[in-house]
Amino acid sequence: MLKPFALAAFLLASPAVARAQTLTPTHLGVPASALLTVDITTRADLSTGALTTDMGTYQDGKWVWNFGSKGFEVPKGRTFIVTDAQAWVLHEPGTGTPASLELMLDHPSGGYSGSMALFTFHDVPANAMGVHRQTWTSGFALTEGLRLRIWAQAFYPTSLMSMARIIVHGYYL
Repeated sequence: MLKPFALAAFLLASPAVARAQTLTPTHLGVPASALLTVDITTRADLSTGALTTDMGTYQDGKWVWNFGSKGFEVPKGRTFIVTDAQAWVLHEPGTGTPASLELMLDHPSGGYSGSMALFTFHDVPANAMGVHRQTWTSGFALTEGLRLRIWAQAFYPTSLMSMARIIVHGYYL
């Protein structure tokens, strides 16, 4: 009689424990379900020169992808606190300029567009093929309607860059 009761208690308590864990504050003081990762990637097809930009979000254990997206827009009624960003570029061999890209902040209805973070890879010499990374740390509050997007100065062969990726971390209030 005790075994079935213990099993039933365990099965009933498991969802409650799991829910309590997602509500426990993280090191940032918010529940894990409020954490958000935004992945914005842009690349140039080396044979055609066509540019492609994709955006994905990771929240509460799920990735959602928007291929062909222009960027990430803060949803209505939310505030997104940006804590840090990492930028990666893929350099091709050649004599073009090193990569330069920006994490842009736009407010389409307000007519605002400006730089949020600048990533330059000026120390990468010509013919230095491979992936290069930089990190940016800050505390930025983005309100509803603001949009994050990636801007690249130039792609291969003018620049040594053929792909760029910026991953932004933060949380919703």
